[in-house]
Amino acid sequence: MLAALTLIALSLLLHGPTATLPPQSEHAAALQWLARAQRLSFATDREYCGYLGRTAEGEIGFTQMQRGGHDGCTPLLPDTGLKLIASMHTHGAYDPDVPAEFPTALDIASDAREGVNGYISTPGGRLWYVDGTAQVAIQLCGLGCMPQDPAFHAGDDGPIRMTYSRAQLLRLEASH
Repeated sequence: MLAALTLIALSLLLHGPTATLPPQSEHAAALQWLARAQRLSFATDREYCGYLGRTAEGEIGFTQMQRGGHDGCTPLLPDTGLKLIASMHTHGAYDPDVPAEFPTALDIASDAREGVNGYISTPGGRLWYVDGTAQVAIQLCGLGCMPQDPAFHAGDDGPIRMTYSRAQLLRLEASH
C-alpha cells in the first residue's frame, strides 16, 4: 500500500499541486459501497451509481443506489440534508469491446460541473478517485483490489496509468 501511495504522490506532482487525495475514511466508505455495487453490476450488466456525502452531524452518508444502463448511470439528487462530496458509480460488467478500466473524460467533466469529486470502480476491480476541481483521475488501488468480474480479461484496455487528466482521457478515448 505504501508503494502505491508513493507512486500516486509522484503522479500528483507531475499533474500539479491542485490534485488531492481523499481522506482515508472517505476512501474506505466509498470502497465498501462500491464493492456491493460491483456485484450488482456484474450480475445485471448495468452500471450502478449514487452519491457520498456528509450528514448534518458530520457522518458519512450515501444516497440510494440507482440502477443505470449498460453504459451510463445518473444518480438522483438527495432530498435530505446530505451535503454532497462525491459521485460514485461502477463501470458495469466486463465487455471486451468497451474500454472501462479507466474513468472517462465525461466522468471528470460531470463531477467538475456538479462541484463534487468522484469514485469509479471498474470490471477489473480498480478504484479511481476523481478530483473534480483539478479534473484529474487518480487510481487509488489496482486490479483486483475490489470485486472483479469473473469474465474480466486483463490487458484489453492497454497499459493503465496511475493518473489521468481530462485532456489525457480525451486523447485516450479518441485512440480506442
